[in-house]
Amino acid sequence: MITNTDEKRLQRSMSTNGGYVNSFFQILSRHGLVMGVFLLVLTCAANSVGDVTWRLTAFVNSPLNYATPVLGILLSFVFVLRIKGYRFDLRQSYWITYLFFISVIEELAFRLILPSLLAGFLGVLVAIIVSNIFFATIHFFTLRWKLTNCIFVFLGGLGLSRLLGNTDDLALVILVHWFFTFLNTPAPPSEKY
Repeated sequence: MITNTDEKRLQRSMSTNGGYVNSFFQILSRHGLVMGVFLLVLTCAANSVGDVTWRLTAFVNSPLNYATPVLGILLSFVFVLRIKGYRFDLRQSYWITYLFFISVIEELAFRLILPSLLAGFLGVLVAIIVSNIFFATIHFFTLRWKLTNCIFVFLGGLGLSRLLGNTDDLALVILVHWFFTFLNTPAPPSEKY
């Protein structure tokens, strides 16, 4: 079962007039919506369709090559849930689906489009660093994460940027992001929707 401690483990202490992000709906509205709008704005500001298509070439050419890794990831999710004592039910499947879509959104926004937009002004390396600072900062405000967790998110983002740079495989980077996001937050924060 999910405990109060699980809900608060990544979050800063409450202020006198604040509260924890402790429901699936709050995560959807505070984080998912913000990230989705951010991606939409970036997409309108950039001509990135060619970049996305190019980085998905391996997936488009051989989608079945990704079936085994996806199956392995899903089986590892079930294993982790069982070990941690969480139920695998419809609500949990919604959470896993949300984590996949937020991984897609965040990879498109922070590993592909934003660095591409900034690279012309700042250079590639600085653009990647600035993009990942934004990535971590958004988690600080939307999910109320502790600074330590945001530093790890920043470093993880740099690792994902490096993986994308080395492989040019956006689908692979999305799957890696999804896997580690699940390990970080394997269940919704409470029993409430």
